[in-house]
Amino acid sequence: MYDNINSSEMTEKNGSLLWVIIRSNNSLFGFDAGKVGNMIAIPTITHVPGSIDYMPGTITIRDKIHPLIDLRIYTGQPSAEQEIQEFCDLMDQRLCDHQNWIKELKASVEEEREFKLATDPHKCAFGKWYDTFSSDNRIVNGILPKFDAPHRTIHGIADKVTKLVSEKKIDEAHDLINKTSNAELTQMVRLFSEIKNAVRDARQRRIAMVLEKEDGNIALDIDEVVAVEVIEKVEPNRHENLKSLGVSRIGRRNKTEELVFLVESLDL
Repeated sequence: MYDNINSSEMTEKNGSLLWVIIRSNNSLFGFDAGKVGNMIAIPTITHVPGSIDYMPGTITIRDKIHPLIDLRIYTGQPSAEQEIQEFCDLMDQRLCDHQNWIKELKASVEEEREFKLATDPHKCAFGKWYDTFSSDNRIVNGILPKFDAPHRTIHGIADKVTKLVSEKKIDEAHDLINKTSNAELTQMVRLFSEIKNAVRDARQRRIAMVLEKEDGNIALDIDEVVAVEVIEKVEPNRHENLKSLGVSRIGRRNKTEELVFLVESLDL
């Protein structure tokens, strides 16, 4: 998708320097467009034994070998793999919560005791996460709304089961629990699997951006190419931790006012 971009043609616009703006986790970084070469989907990584953590190995682009730098790790952010694993672990826990919720509802009927877990779908751990979570992943955003109906149905049977028990309709209460377990809970299992796969698949579409340096080209493992544009609002960087990453200035995008860390020297 990003291959064959001619950086020499986009170095300047009306006499102003153009920047390739990329996203790494939740941060935007800008690189001089004149020093950016190919931008392609990351090919097979050849892992190098004993390499430093932010340099997982090398990749080959057009018969040339480039060291690959994981920009997330280099800039002190969680790696994509770590973020994905944490997300998948969270989804596994939220699924387990609902499986245990059904088990506890069934046990409360069998043991003739009060059911004390959340009956409001907005008050369980998943509901609180669901109501506030947002994603840049189009596929994830397409899956998320599908959780709403089965999740509401699962929590909605608690009051119905309690009413059936009070009416001594124990068999009907068990039938409702089993029906919900086989239908809505099974649907939730499938949706949790789908959303985890969508997040994992997104990792496979990460981008390698070649950065041309005097002492040899390198490739940066980045999340997304956001734009190629002029940044007019620029001020000096006063943060020492950013200076160590080669960020001497901080810009602000013209339309969105988002901050962009301008990397003008990447010393590795």
